[in-house]
Amino acid sequence: MSEKSRVAVVYCDSYDREKVYRAMCAGIAAIGGIESLIAKDESILVKPNFLIVSEPDKAVITHPSVTAEMLRILKEHGYADIVCGDSPGHGQMSAAVTTAGLDDVFAEYGVRPAEMSNEVLVDYPEGVAAKQFYFAKAVTESDAIIGLSKMKTHALEKITGAVKNMYGLICGYRKAEGHVKFPNASMFARMLADIHKCTKPRLHIMDGIVAMEGNGPGSGTPIAMNVLLFSTDPVALDTVFCRLVDLDPELIPTNVQGENIGIGSCHFENIEIIDVRADADAGTAGEGGNECGEYQISPDELFARYGNAKFDVDRNGSKKTLLSRFSDIMTSVARRPYIDKELCVKCGICTEHCPVPGKAVNFVKGDRSRPPVYDYRKCIRCYCCQEMCPKHAIKVRRL
Repeated sequence: MSEKSRVAVVYCDSYDREKVYRAMCAGIAAIGGIESLIAKDESILVKPNFLIVSEPDKAVITHPSVTAEMLRILKEHGYADIVCGDSPGHGQMSAAVTTAGLDDVFAEYGVRPAEMSNEVLVDYPEGVAAKQFYFAKAVTESDAIIGLSKMKTHALEKITGAVKNMYGLICGYRKAEGHVKFPNASMFARMLADIHKCTKPRLHIMDGIVAMEGNGPGSGTPIAMNVLLFSTDPVALDTVFCRLVDLDPELIPTNVQGENIGIGSCHFENIEIIDVRADADAGTAGEGGNECGEYQISPDELFARYGNAKFDVDRNGSKKTLLSRFSDIMTSVARRPYIDKELCVKCGICTEHCPVPGKAVNFVKGDRSRPPVYDYRKCIRCYCCQEMCPKHAIKVRRL
């Protein structure tokens, strides 16, 4: 790789909107400024992570302060055609927006909710894993995409960050189909890389002020990491996330497959990490200069300054090889979802979202007085049930 991918790391210890604004101005400036990435006359889709309808303090979704200040920065720089949205795996985007408190923010900055419920079939013959996608309509109507991901763990891919965030460009009800078609972590990661190659997002920002550890991406534990990450390279950004939590980046299928397919780099010799101090006046911080202080640091210095070796994430596994597909299958045999009967409210959302024909998790003979049960002979270990459980009753364990 002739030029290193730049990842800016900005310390930010709260969701106070002015603090977030200053940090985001500084981080965007450190990677060249917003106007170097998007022309003024282009239409923009700002894509947060709305996995499900959730309150911001649970660390399931991109915090609304991060979304709000991104919209503010765009409007201040004169961008006029902006939509914002995601396609949740469960529930309506409008409910996710309202629960996050973003309705007033959209009105304040003249931003329209993105059309994420209607789909458009897009052919992509160049795809390695996928040759077509059912994208939400807003994707096909926008010139530029900005991804606002959340720093979280993930049962299938170990982490979910910038690369995985773009799966939300697929209409929600289509997502389960993807897990059947791409049934292990490496195959699924290649499909995600194809989405990036097809849609070419311009900017990725990761909300790691409060991250999620443990049983992510929807049922884990919030934990303060006090950082925002910025890059045009989604793989490099996720690789820096890995270093912050003492996780080998090459254990992450989205990193390895993303680099193989050409959407970024997961090797630190090809990544330049910039520690940005958002100390200066916010009015000058967003103009692309050095006013806030930018310092190149090594991965080890990054970890010493901001890292957490106790972050609860799956660090097991071996680095991916040409046999990665088979190793993923073996991993799926060793790890399986299970239901905590004390927490289960028998809502049936897990059964609803199981993508397997005939259902790998279901109520026995339709009896909803007891929790659903798994048929592990059918289960493909996609963990859709675990992602969507609203009561954190589904967990993943090794046999």
